[in-house]
Amino acid sequence: MIRGLYISASSAFTEGKRIDTISNNIANVNTTGFKKDLYVTQSFPELLTLKMGGESPNISGVKLPAPLNTIGTMNAGVHTSFVFTDFSQGSHAPTNNPLDLAIAGNGFFTVETNAGERYTRDGSFSLDSQGYLVTKDGHRVLGEKGYIQINGEDIKINEKGEIYSNEQLVDRLKLVDFEDYMALMKEGNNLYTIISEEWTNNEKAFTGSVKQGYVEGSNVNAVKEMTEMITMYRAYEANQKLIKAHDELLEKAVNEVGRV
Repeated sequence: MIRGLYISASSAFTEGKRIDTISNNIANVNTTGFKKDLYVTQSFPELLTLKMGGESPNISGVKLPAPLNTIGTMNAGVHTSFVFTDFSQGSHAPTNNPLDLAIAGNGFFTVETNAGERYTRDGSFSLDSQGYLVTKDGHRVLGEKGYIQINGEDIKINEKGEIYSNEQLVDRLKLVDFEDYMALMKEGNNLYTIISEEWTNNEKAFTGSVKQGYVEGSNVNAVKEMTEMITMYRAYEANQKLIKAHDELLEKAVNEVGRV
């Protein structure tokens, strides 16, 4: 009975976390370059259920091996394994703004923050008061030479990320890609960072292309996420009812059965 209570509680807790993840995806359905998260769970290791007594049965004078004492297995509920980010590409929407950029294929833009270099798929850039190319949050976009400063008006950016102003080459965007995206962790504001130093050699050559005058939309399917949300709510409510049922059974065991 207690085990059933714990199983229902662990499942309800997990479903609650899954609902939070889906809610965050839905909230960012219109966020440029946002990548949805998937909440991955797994069951606790199954436990063997054995007959009480401990001795192996003896049939016709032959003592049988201990495994015949096994009745079966019990599951101890579920727990969080990890949160997986889906890096599949979102749709590209035209903006006719020469500073709006989208990446076709894999890869990231590199920006400079107070905490160091970070990576993003959000290419809705602009120029600050000093002419530096910056993100929505004011982080400077990095090129191969450092900060990118544009003084001219006729701005053209080709598929390689080379920036031309008044037909003069200014710099090339610092575009990066990674062998294993598990090395990346969301940091907020559409930025990604490397999880730990052991992944620092995970970079590889950028093979995608840059599209000027476009932005990449979120890869969240709102209809699918809402359907998942409803399913998770129903599972959460079912576990709540099971917890209540176990609680009532425990109350009877203590207050009624215990009197006999």
